[in-house]
Amino acid sequence: MFGWRAKIGFISPNPGGLPGSLLEMERIAPEGVAFLTRFIDGPKSLLTPDLLDIYPQIEPLAKSLVKKADLDIILMAGAPLVLANGPDKIANLLTQATGLPATTNVHGLVNGMRRLDMQKIVVVTPYYPEQTVGLVKSYLTEQGFDIVAMVGGEGTLGTMHELSQEGAYRMAKKAILANPSADGICLVGGGAPLYNVIETIETDTGKPVVSNNFASLWNALTLANVRQPIHGYGKLLTCF
Repeated sequence: MFGWRAKIGFISPNPGGLPGSLLEMERIAPEGVAFLTRFIDGPKSLLTPDLLDIYPQIEPLAKSLVKKADLDIILMAGAPLVLANGPDKIANLLTQATGLPATTNVHGLVNGMRRLDMQKIVVVTPYYPEQTVGLVKSYLTEQGFDIVAMVGGEGTLGTMHELSQEGAYRMAKKAILANPSADGICLVGGGAPLYNVIETIETDTGKPVVSNNFASLWNALTLANVRQPIHGYGKLLTCF
């Protein structure tokens, strides 16, 4: 039976191509975990006005999910959209619309870094434009993290499909080696796959990596009480 251990409702912006976040989570999720998905129409860009325009779509999509399946939790992806509208605001809206526990990928990043005792962090945003990088920096600072370096800020919505895993590896490795006082790396941006390089970054730098999609999966599984360690994709997924 599909989803016999957990059924996760997943809402994400339309990526304009393969749904990277969903595919990466499904790739490594434990047996018996299933995702039921709804995609948001947009956004047109990662500029704040376009991100705010998306908010009215969230509630009806959440309600359509619970009509189709007996879900355990609701997960919202799309860090720029979540940050622009407020992670707690979105999670509360999802819970009110469905009656289910709800979370976002941004909550996953924060909870994952706290689980690994990461306080001083290097933040890598491989394809976010400068304005979105500002949203990331402001929120993580508000949550009490000490950001020792921010790397990124030169991308656009379309560049995520051009990012190679090897390029992300080099970007993250260079950033952490230049800032050895950091406790670890926060790698934001779920649209580009990273499954081949997270553990390699940790091995080569000696620092933990909390990445968007794997932190989302870890957080969702924790909330759904599926606490099976997943090896080969970074330290966080072994720490339930």
